[in-house]
Order: sequence, then C-alpha cells, then structure tokens
Amino acid sequence: MHNGGYSFTIQAVPNPSANNFATAVQSYGFTVIVPDGVTITTNSSLGNGSSATFFDGNNVGMSSIDGYLITETLGSPVNLPAPSAGTNSNMYTFTVDGSPTSGSIYILENNSALANTITPLKSFMQADMVDDGMAQYTNVVDPNAAAVTAPSSFNLATLAVEEDNILSGLSLYPNPASDIVKIQLPQAVNEIKIEVYDNAGKQIAMQLSPDNTIDVSNIASGLYLITISSDDIKTTKKLIVE
Repeated sequence: MHNGGYSFTIQAVPNPSANNFATAVQSYGFTVIVPDGVTITTNSSLGNGSSATFFDGNNVGMSSIDGYLITETLGSPVNLPAPSAGTNSNMYTFTVDGSPTSGSIYILENNSALANTITPLKSFMQADMVDDGMAQYTNVVDPNAAAVTAPSSFNLATLAVEEDNILSGLSLYPNPASDIVKIQLPQAVNEIKIEVYDNAGKQIAMQLSPDNTIDVSNIASGLYLITISSDDIKTTKKLIVE
C-alpha cells in the first residue's frame, strides 16, 4: 500500500473465506526488491521488532536490483481479524530513502526464479487459523504460488519532482474530471507524449488524441499521475478522476 510520498506499508490480505476464527500470527517474512543502490528504513511492524536483512543483487546474479529480507518472530502471537472479515492487516511500514525517481520496488513472488533459487527469500506466515482448541502454527502462505496481491509493485518514476522547464507551464483541464481532459500546452510546445500511472504506480493504457485530449471515462475514480514529455524534457501533473 502506498501511503504517499516514499512511505509504503505491506499488508496481509486474507483469501476469501467464511472462517470467523481470528488468525494468530507467530512469525512472518517476505522480501522487498528495490532498484540497485536504493535503501529503505523501517518505520514500524506488526510487533515492532522486525529485522530487515539487506542483500546485494550482484550476489544473486541480478545487478539491477538489491533487496531486503523482512522477518519478524513475535514474542507472543498477535491476532489478525478473521478471514471472513475481509480486512487487510498492516504488517510492515517502511520509507524508501533518498527520493529516487526511477526503477520499481516490489514484493518478491514465491514462484519467481529468484525465490525458487534462494528459498529463504520466499514469503511465509506461521499462524494458527483453525478453531480446534489447540495452538498449532503452520505456514499458511503457499510457497509455490505468487503469494502476492495486486498492487505488489510501485514505479518510483511517478514520484519525480516537477522540474522548472518549459513544460511546467502546461495544465490539465478540467481537473477533477470525469470524461475528456484537455492538456493545455505552453505556446512553444507542439508535440508531446504521455504516460499515465495510478496511485499504486501501475501504468494505465491511455490514448492521446491529435488535439491533446485524453478520455478518462473508463478508468476508476482516484488520483492519477500524468507524465508529459517533449523531446528530452518532461513534467508530471496530478489528475483527479471522479
């Protein structure tokens, strides 16, 4: 979950179930992948005792990334809402350091090549989910499936700080909008290209018309980031879709 800026929270997402027994968590872990050279800082975790173990992507044959293995063993089990409640639970909150504006961060999928090669990087959760009067903790995360729920990645390019250049004077109208949005360009700018991202950093397919309009009537309401480029300069604008 993107909290805004460079703050993110990893949540436990229950599978659809009628089980109304609160999940008792004993320990958990997962791997956060970051661009090469990017670091993160832990802000909080389920029991406020998590460990973030850094690894260099060069050591796993992936020079473009680095990663953090996040684990926590709880002194006493912590109860999460029963699966029947359909409630996501905050497990770990962190900040990406240094305000990077390129590359992506993501949760490593259990069925990825990297996780299958280095199995300790796989996500897990030792928990008791059975109402049988016994405290039995087993791994409730499938080690052979992706084990992540979208959105599980975020494109850091959407956080680029708007630069003071010729494109800074363009505007989006109307904003907020519900259908057609006009990109009003400065007089000296003729041709542009656009990229549209939702608030989770996922790129949204969007067609730019010859008169520099986009149709947002078929996308969900929310905050979007529009990156507009012309030649080798670019700027990013926020658009609210109602």
